[in-house]
Amino acid sequence: MRSVFLLSLLLVFTASAEDQPIVETCSGKVRGFTSTSRSGRNYFAFTGIPFAKAPVGELRFQPPQEVEPWFGIKNATEDGPFCVQYNMFELDAEVVGEEDCLHLSVFTHDVNGSAPVMVHIHGGGFFSGDKSITGPQYLMDEDVVVMDMNYRLGILGFLSLEDTIMPGNQGLKDQNMALRWMIKNIARFGGNPNRVTLVGESAGGGSVLHHMISAMSKGFFQGAVVESGSIYSMVNLLPPEVAKRRAKKLANLLSCPHEDTKKTVLCLQQKNAKDLVGHLKYFRPVLEPNIPGALVTGPIRSWEPNKIPMMIGTTSAEGLQRTKYFVDYDMDFKWYSNNFEKVAPLSLRYLDSTSNPEMVTRAIKHFYFNNREITKADWINLTNAYTDAYFTAGIFDAANKHTGDTYFYYFDYVGEYTKGTEDRNYTFGAAHVDEIIYLWYNKKYAPLKGKDLELSMKLIKIWTDFAKYGKVMSPEKDESWNKWTQEAHNYLHISKNGFKAKKGLHDDRYKFWSSINYRDKFE
Repeated sequence: MRSVFLLSLLLVFTASAEDQPIVETCSGKVRGFTSTSRSGRNYFAFTGIPFAKAPVGELRFQPPQEVEPWFGIKNATEDGPFCVQYNMFELDAEVVGEEDCLHLSVFTHDVNGSAPVMVHIHGGGFFSGDKSITGPQYLMDEDVVVMDMNYRLGILGFLSLEDTIMPGNQGLKDQNMALRWMIKNIARFGGNPNRVTLVGESAGGGSVLHHMISAMSKGFFQGAVVESGSIYSMVNLLPPEVAKRRAKKLANLLSCPHEDTKKTVLCLQQKNAKDLVGHLKYFRPVLEPNIPGALVTGPIRSWEPNKIPMMIGTTSAEGLQRTKYFVDYDMDFKWYSNNFEKVAPLSLRYLDSTSNPEMVTRAIKHFYFNNREITKADWINLTNAYTDAYFTAGIFDAANKHTGDTYFYYFDYVGEYTKGTEDRNYTFGAAHVDEIIYLWYNKKYAPLKGKDLELSMKLIKIWTDFAKYGKVMSPEKDESWNKWTQEAHNYLHISKNGFKAKKGLHDDRYKFWSSINYRDKFE
């Protein structure tokens, strides 16, 4: 009887150890937990693992520093806090989060394996977002290891005075630090550090491209997936002098000196983090001075992306991210049309990137509206203008400038869920990052059913096969997904009609944007 009791006790402890696996990283041991994928596969999850020192006090605004080792076993069973942020996409948004937010998560089936690794960088315009908003349950149906990380946002992640003392891009350097952690530790979680694919949507996609041109990140990954983002788009890079101007404006608002960078930084380091984020919100990556430790430098024409396989794509109505508010909140189109010359340069984000905004405005009004009054009937053309200015012109540039194998997708599927307008009468295509609904679990867009679920499973197969093999295949047997080249703009059209191989995506619109010098200040 006693032996039966001891055997039962042993089985209890064995099950407990399996449910809460322990992995020893270079910094110390972490205890994870067991979770379940969409199809019912068990996997191990390790969340809230610190990869850098808390960027507080004198470390605020500075490049990240390696995390200090810890003793004992750290629980990696709960996500850490959001990074401090103000989500401008929410009308009733508040400043939330904490500065001590540099942590990551790892999800794996077998800590003793050697599976391909997908490292995810979340989007959110470089001012919002968190790795915990989406989950890996769909991807974990497949044999991959998934890692995602937080990085500093807004002014805390991207304050720059464009000089050697405060060059900027702390948030991108946080991502780089997470990649360095991954190289040293991912094998301990059953991941192959020589088969890593960097994946990101929107600002996360722009981040992926930043790392593709950066010498600091070279060699850390062997493939890239860029979803609805580009460093060649003005939403992902601030023009020269803009960051400096905004930093000095903020310093003035907070009664800090703004003529001496060291004094400015010291003063801002002593302010409340949430006050900083709440005062001025538009900080993004910049071109840094060409100094040691710089992650992104210019000019744009000098960029040479890493020649690794890349899958890149866009949705059919990216601009709904902005124009949906025109309908949802009943914008006065007559006022917009009468003030287009004043509104367009700021709203379409080329005011500071071109030396001739008036010329660009005239060209846009002629190309999209034939110089006529803009009304609600121009809804599609108006959305296309925002689609191209914010996203597709830069995404096409990224595809054309990449010299490695490039596979392009065009996501045009609208299912039960979409990030577009509340009124489906104005939903004529997939909104910005709608593809993410089918790749990452988000309770707001779940459960997926019927055709939506079928599409999701096909997309997961495409994405994970790319991570495994560095190439893609259409799920339709009779459709060949040919590579995109400068000469032949081949792409895969994903819609309710299935997966169709096509050529020549919006060539007229891309030719227009290539002709109007809307970002000559970067060149």
